[in-house]
Amino acid sequence: MVCYLPAVFPDPPVEPADCVALAERLVALPFPPAVTAADDWIIGRATSGPDRHFAPVAASEVLADAPAERWTEAQDRLERRRLAVVQALTSAWGSSQLHSFAPDFDRIIAGQAVRPVVEDITLFASEHHANVWRRSRRTVCVVLGQLDKHYPIVLMIAVTAEPLGDGLAGPRSRDARAG
Repeated sequence: MVCYLPAVFPDPPVEPADCVALAERLVALPFPPAVTAADDWIIGRATSGPDRHFAPVAASEVLADAPAERWTEAQDRLERRRLAVVQALTSAWGSSQLHSFAPDFDRIIAGQAVRPVVEDITLFASEHHANVWRRSRRTVCVVLGQLDKHYPIVLMIAVTAEPLGDGLAGPRSRDARAG
C-alpha cells in the first residue's frame, strides 16, 4: 500500500524551513489513481488525486462572522508566512515564476473547459497569485486562498502533474518584489 498524505495536517503550522522538505517529498510522491480525501484541502487538510497533491501548511480559523480587523490580521499573518515559505523555496530552488489565476478565472466564468486541478486552484485563489517552480516535470506552487467566507484562509503547497497554464503575471517573481 502506498501512503500518500496524512489526512490532517499538523497543528501548529509547518515551519517555512520545513516546507522545502515537504515540497520535495510531494514532488517525488506518486499520484494516486483516485482522490484520497475529496475537498478536505479547502478546510486545511491534505489531499491527493491523479493530478495533484495539496498540502496545507497553515490556516486561519473560520472567520465568517468575525470583524474586519480579525480578517485583516489573519490575512497579514498568513501572507507573512507565505513570503517566508517562498523565501525558503527560493533559497533552495532559485526564483519562482509568478502565476496569475485571472485568465483561468475568466475562462471558468465564460463556461469554457479548464482542467479540474486548475479549476480547483483558480476558484480557491482567484484573487491571489501563486509562486511557481517546475521540478521533475511537475509544478510546485505556493498559494494563499479561501473558497468562501465559511472556510478558513489556507496557505498551501500544491504539486500538480502539469503546468498551471498561461497565467504568468510577469517576468519577476513576487518573492523578488516583496519587501
